[in-house]
Amino acid sequence: MRCEVCGREAKLIRAEIEGAELLVCSKCASLGKPLYKPEGKSKLFARKDYPKIEEPFTLIENYGEVIRKAREKKGLTREELAKKLFEKESVLQRIEANKLEPSDALVLKLEKVLGITLREQ
Repeated sequence: MRCEVCGREAKLIRAEIEGAELLVCSKCASLGKPLYKPEGKSKLFARKDYPKIEEPFTLIENYGEVIRKAREKKGLTREELAKKLFEKESVLQRIEANKLEPSDALVLKLEKVLGITLREQ
């Protein structure tokens, strides 16, 4: 490509010259201030990995009632517990009504947050 200052064919550098951002050759870049756009990595947030359940298990029969009682014992509303678990309140409501079986990961989260056991061998 061509330098926007002298017209020379060269590898171009983005530089600020007299307040204007231009693509210039390395010689003309000394007329202003080179602009470097950092090629930084995007910020990644670590996702908490819960240990995978290796052995097969079954949920206890009245898991919804156990979850509801443990939640009430801790003084949490469904909304507050749902936020702690990063789940929707409606999902928690259906689990407490035994209409939805929680996933393995959600079982582990519930057990950890509420301090209960929902699995049986």
